[in-house]
Amino acid sequence: MLSDSLHKIRAIFRWANLKKLVRAPFRGGIQAAFIAWRERRREALPNDVTHTFEARSYPGSRTRRYLVHVPRGDAGRRPRSLVVVLHGCRQDNRDIEKITGFNELADRHGFLVAYPFVTSYRGMRNRNCWGWWFDREIHAGAGEVEDLWQIIEEIKLHYPVDPHRIHVCGLSSGAGMAVAMMVAHADKIASGAAVAGVPYAEKADAVRHELNPEPRNRPVVAIVSAMQDEMGAAARAVPIQIVHSKNDDRVDVKSAKVLRDSWGHCFGIDTRRAFRKYAGQEKGTRWEHSEYRNDGGKSVIETLFLQGPGHGWYGGNPGDFSFPDAPDIKRGLWKFFASHPLKQAVRDRP
Repeated sequence: MLSDSLHKIRAIFRWANLKKLVRAPFRGGIQAAFIAWRERRREALPNDVTHTFEARSYPGSRTRRYLVHVPRGDAGRRPRSLVVVLHGCRQDNRDIEKITGFNELADRHGFLVAYPFVTSYRGMRNRNCWGWWFDREIHAGAGEVEDLWQIIEEIKLHYPVDPHRIHVCGLSSGAGMAVAMMVAHADKIASGAAVAGVPYAEKADAVRHELNPEPRNRPVVAIVSAMQDEMGAAARAVPIQIVHSKNDDRVDVKSAKVLRDSWGHCFGIDTRRAFRKYAGQEKGTRWEHSEYRNDGGKSVIETLFLQGPGHGWYGGNPGDFSFPDAPDIKRGLWKFFASHPLKQAVRDRP
């Protein structure tokens, strides 16, 4: 009996040792595979990631989706520029991603691109419009303009964003909301652009439609007053590039000129005479580029007026509201963004 018990005990120990011998390389292989997978994930981040922003407690916040494009071959965590691109009415974020072609530029120059989607909204508006004409949507701390800033803050938690190189641009209603972002968060947005857009705190009457054949803009002084009220102590002349077609049949080019002049009047920049102006023609489209500078000698306002076909994005990829056979505006926009970082320390608004 004792002998049998000793044999069983020895057998158990032999089996335990055998299992250790077998498990050791297996466990080591699993660990090595996991470490290798983790490193591969760190070295080759996904190029497009869809996120969901959950509604917050401040007034008008809504759950929204957004897409982040990570430049190909991104192997590190060094801080990168972030370009936020806002779609227009009757579009979503995939549409604006497709037609602008910003991803190609991001892969070449190594910056992040975010494409928020309005997702849901309230009030009378065309499908998927950003609400630039609703007062409740354009003030820091509430509505769409705050949701967009909080999306940027969320992106900063997951991606290596340089806080001094956050830029925002948009098309049509997205341009109107980009302008609102530049005013409501002037101390945090490095620079921005409006393509076929409108001034800050503009009214819906500025857009031409069946019931409004003659668009009307608010006076420059009224717009400047709204800008000053919103910025308060955080006032800063956010560098802006304004792109607009003189043949725009939806948002008249007058809106671009009012936007230019309100920016100039608000920040003491003379827009009656450009510091530099040059013109040309590309793919049959004539264009005129003007720069307006402050006392520091760097352009704060730039306009690109095109003699183009209508209301949309110029020089991008085929799609709705896109004119591929035209000058490629995204290259000029990125050049403008890259040369206008936020120099002062980023402050949190109260």
